[in-house]
Amino acid sequence: MLKKRAVKILISLFVFAVLCLVIIVAGPKLFTTISNSVSISSHTNKAPLMVAHRGLSSLFPQNTLPAFEGAVEYGFDGVECDIHTTKDGKWVIIHDDTVDKMTDGTGNVADFTLKEIQELTIDYGNGIANYKNLKMPTLEQYLEVCENADIIPVIEIKKCEEKYLSSLKEMLGNYNFKKAPVLISFERSYLETYRELDSEIEMLLLATEPSTQDVQWCIDHKAGLNFHFANLARCLSAISMAKTNGIKLAAWTVDNPVYEDVMVLFGIEIITTNKLLP
Repeated sequence: MLKKRAVKILISLFVFAVLCLVIIVAGPKLFTTISNSVSISSHTNKAPLMVAHRGLSSLFPQNTLPAFEGAVEYGFDGVECDIHTTKDGKWVIIHDDTVDKMTDGTGNVADFTLKEIQELTIDYGNGIANYKNLKMPTLEQYLEVCENADIIPVIEIKKCEEKYLSSLKEMLGNYNFKKAPVLISFERSYLETYRELDSEIEMLLLATEPSTQDVQWCIDHKAGLNFHFANLARCLSAISMAKTNGIKLAAWTVDNPVYEDVMVLFGIEIITTNKLLP
């Protein structure tokens, strides 16, 4: 009991130290530029949505069906995946542009047909020793998991030919989601093209260290903003502008409960993580 109490005290002290560091780094901006739109005390009542990064990738091979199903089992609100198109225009789930890291094959994803991709075996990732003949999922397989589990599909468009985005819209329309999907991407052109196809779908622009120009793009294209959590203190002006204009804010990849607390204090509504956070 004493050991557990000591750990809790140390965690509390660490949280306090992190908040002090943010205040020191941010300086006067914390109380002037941010003002009422991002005050530390005004956004603590609403719990953020927790999204499993590439599925529950700390326990299962990333971007695989076991990782997505693990996220469901452990109670995440949403599950994120990365998608590419194959040579024949099919959507598959993998993070990198090549198959080299995750499978027993080599080459660019875009140079394989779907049939050729499905002949490869995933041989990398956490817990991979527990699986034999594990295959790269199709987007349809992922969406079925999300639909059946009532979990939010968070889909990052990594690389594709823009002409295939219409097929993505058509595919999403084939599912009866109780929790609507969210599209995210670093590539503005993908989101711009998709927004022309669908005026209602929720989108988040990925920006490692967002600027006010990024926020203006989000305003213009009815999108939210998703940034790297470690850059919080360096993008306070952008966060303030986003809050003022009702732009939804999300952060990745928050793998420590201390940083999760900081994100909550600043009103971040969606937190993406690789791990199980308390």
